[in-house]
Amino acid sequence: MKSALNEVPIPAKGPGSRQPKIKLPMLMPNGKKTTAHPLLWLLKERMPEYATKSTVAQALGVKPQSLYKWEHACRKDRNFPVPIMRAKQLGEFFRVSPSMLRPDAFKEEA
Repeated sequence: MKSALNEVPIPAKGPGSRQPKIKLPMLMPNGKKTTAHPLLWLLKERMPEYATKSTVAQALGVKPQSLYKWEHACRKDRNFPVPIMRAKQLGEFFRVSPSMLRPDAFKEEA
């Protein structure tokens, strides 16, 4: 988008405006497809019995509010890019490939 005054690009506004545009996989580790964001699927289907969202946030080293913020963004945008460092940590926590959450940053692991 450019301003009419001097033809200088106007930066995008809003949450995630500087985030890359990615397409997240629909096929989950259990072999089934989902229309939900992979993070939402992990929180629903792969959450250990002893864990809560607060313990997930604690394992990531973030405040629970950050996890809730990402959850909200994932509900609004199925292809919301979770921060790369957190995608790696979430992959380790849920024992899945981080490429499930950030295919642009991680190669698919065999």
